[in-house]
Amino acid sequence: MIEEEHKIVLDLDRNRIKSILTETYSICKDTLGVEFNITVEEFVNKINVFLDSNRVTIPVQLSLPSYAYPDLKIEVNPRKKSVIARMLNRKKRILLNRYLTKL
Repeated sequence: MIEEEHKIVLDLDRNRIKSILTETYSICKDTLGVEFNITVEEFVNKINVFLDSNRVTIPVQLSLPSYAYPDLKIEVNPRKKSVIARMLNRKKRILLNRYLTKL
């Protein structure tokens, strides 16, 4: 009973993080003009592993692969509720991050 009283719960806006990831998927799809190998639900559900654990103080990277850009990773910072793209193509990365930093 003592353990339940002193359980640490982090106050994260899980719905906001998931909506940001949904918008990230659509922005990347529109900007890059590609179809991704995973659906939007599969992409958003990847964050559940991190939100359910206590390791949310550091940014995590979620892969968003497509045939044209297999190296695309989305870095999510759950505390700041922000995302940025990581990929080898510098011009596309800058273009994506211009939109993603506004979320």
